[in-house]
Amino acid sequence: MIKFLKKLIFFPFRKVSRNARKTNWSTERNRKRVGKSLFFLAIALFTVFIFRFVWLITVNHVGGTNLTTMAKSNYQSTVTVQAKRGTIYDRTGAAIAVDSSTYTIYAVIDKTQVDSNGNPLYIDKKDFTKVEDFLNSKLGIDRDLIKKQLNSKLKQVQFGPKGSDISLEKMKEIQKAAENEKIVGLGFTANISRSYPFGNFASQFIGIARPKDENGTQALKGDMGLEKAFNNVLSGENGKETYQKDIYGRPIPGTTKVIEPVKNGQDVYTTLDAQLQRNLEGYMDKAATDTGAQQLSGTLVDAHTGEILATSQRPTYTATTINDAEKQKYFTWNSLLSQSAFEPGSTFKTFLMAGALDSGKVNLNETYQRKLQVYDTTINDWDVTENKSYTLPETVTYAQGFALSSNIGMSKIEMNMGDALWGSYLNKFKFGLKVRAGLDGENPGALPSSNAVSQIQSSFGQGVAVTPLQLIRGWTAIAGNGTMLEPHIVSKVVDPNTKTSLTSKAEVVGHPVSNDAASGVRDLMLTVNTDPVYGTSYSTSGDSEQNLAAGPLFMVNGEPAAVKTGTAQIASTTGGYMTGSQDYLYSAVVMYPAKNPDFIFYMNVKIPTESWTLKYIARVANPLLTSAEAMKNDLSVSADTDTKAGKVTIENYKGKDSGDTDDSLRRTVLSPVIIGTGAKVTAQSIAEGEKVSANSRILLLTNDKDQVMPDMYDWSKKEVEQLANWFGIKVTYEGSGNKVLTQSIETSTNVKKGQTLTVKMGN
Repeated sequence: MIKFLKKLIFFPFRKVSRNARKTNWSTERNRKRVGKSLFFLAIALFTVFIFRFVWLITVNHVGGTNLTTMAKSNYQSTVTVQAKRGTIYDRTGAAIAVDSSTYTIYAVIDKTQVDSNGNPLYIDKKDFTKVEDFLNSKLGIDRDLIKKQLNSKLKQVQFGPKGSDISLEKMKEIQKAAENEKIVGLGFTANISRSYPFGNFASQFIGIARPKDENGTQALKGDMGLEKAFNNVLSGENGKETYQKDIYGRPIPGTTKVIEPVKNGQDVYTTLDAQLQRNLEGYMDKAATDTGAQQLSGTLVDAHTGEILATSQRPTYTATTINDAEKQKYFTWNSLLSQSAFEPGSTFKTFLMAGALDSGKVNLNETYQRKLQVYDTTINDWDVTENKSYTLPETVTYAQGFALSSNIGMSKIEMNMGDALWGSYLNKFKFGLKVRAGLDGENPGALPSSNAVSQIQSSFGQGVAVTPLQLIRGWTAIAGNGTMLEPHIVSKVVDPNTKTSLTSKAEVVGHPVSNDAASGVRDLMLTVNTDPVYGTSYSTSGDSEQNLAAGPLFMVNGEPAAVKTGTAQIASTTGGYMTGSQDYLYSAVVMYPAKNPDFIFYMNVKIPTESWTLKYIARVANPLLTSAEAMKNDLSVSADTDTKAGKVTIENYKGKDSGDTDDSLRRTVLSPVIIGTGAKVTAQSIAEGEKVSANSRILLLTNDKDQVMPDMYDWSKKEVEQLANWFGIKVTYEGSGNKVLTQSIETSTNVKKGQTLTVKMGN
């Protein structure tokens, strides 16, 4: 190209010169000839430039470079707008988990970094010792590390863990101190993080969120607990913005344009009460110290709503101690509330007795001998001595047997009921089924195996596996006159983008026993605490720490609570049960007030090192229940979020995993009911696209090979008709009202097409 241009420019002049020598043209004629040549040359060059210009405009590329993109990059930038992760609150609006920024300090040692006046923006070598003293005193960074980093060949350096996760307040303090000491070259980079203001606060239950790289940007993602389970609710969606910039790259005011609007995460209001939770944490700390136990777990529940007001476990962690958590012996990341199943022991006798009273299979005044051989297994009570005699009377009534926690008494009742009837009550109380309150990784537990010995032993809580969450679900029926509630962990979900909220209400999930049966069990639980001869929580010495004289160990506002205690053997990893003198899971369930409970508290203590006494649990239960009772009226008031009621849009769930769908719907504050035990959803009671209010019940039919009758207590007539249509059965109605009270086909029994179902309706 260059050679061509040289020829194009100089060729006419050479030609003119030769012609001039040959023709002896006049000077004037030569000038005209030169002018004409220059004119045509200019036309040719102009044509080339115009063609090239048109080509660039049309094609917009030079080689592999897009000129439009290149030009825009000079005056326009597109940036990702980070979505704010939703805040987790307690029921009153106290923040439990919030987004925050932490900072990492760095030092510039690149000598080319100067300002517009040539002043250094780096740390000069003569100031290294000064900076070393400064960072050591302000952040406790090791001097050898500082020295090593400052003398490296890098242009910019950081200083390890102690130079990271610096709070905003600390960062500002360091900035001001550096300015006062005329230190230049130190700077900070911001990092997204999650803050947990309360520290030790239901840690395994709430979980934690950490920064993760997603599509080139950092975002907080839930790692455990509620943070993980509700990650999709809390996360939100990032947006994009463009802005024009000046020659220095600074945004020009008024030029910002939203390409994709940011959608911030939704806020989750838990059912926890911050004051009660803090109280429980303090009591659990003391209990852990006093007992030296391997693990402890405690949970307080509102008996009228099923809401979990406080829950804690030991060992535990805080956001600042999480990296050292596993150094604690017997530590587990699992939430003991829902992710770890165990044999519950004698607290499970409440369900056996409820079923026996409901079915009329026990006469509480009838006596029995405390001896029992089942096949090759001898069943003993806890007070049997080495010479096979009992410290308490050998002949007792079944009511007294419940108070003294007699395994033999409960075994005889189970044998009178029969395995099938007892098994039907286990199904009615929904044991062996996940609660699905919306938590992640829930353990389903296990029903007893089919052999006769296991069935009998399950009557006193051995050979069956449960979680505290499953126990709590069952105990809501005993506290609530037979009406069983779904335990709730979330009171409200608030969408800040639409200013709407979904507020949870008490959710009825069955009616396993009658009002009389539930009331009868509570009366028996009261004798556990008040019977001076047989009551396992009646203390002959009292408790000096709580200023309790001899008498009921569990006292609230001067009144005895309804109690059932438990001592369960612990399965050994090598088979059978552990045999050490303290190798037990000790527990108690406490309901207060005994006649009409407002609260249920459950606590267990695994393998204490100190000599066991129920006083350890009473020292947690009594003050916690006293505080809860004093706050009873305030607990019914939810946080004011200045929002209107939102709606949930129903999706198509056919073909989806039934359990995952159940969990997902519950996180949107709906009330899903899984029909059958199939793995996939085959039909749904609310059509795709419909918008429904919070707490709406949606039936999900699964691909179960059998059609099994659910507990329809509290269902509407429309929901009964939907089930009848799916099952191909006929329905007749008795009574008036808009809710199911009783059903003629028992819960958990197989249903055949063409059967007639009689339903009694009421309010």
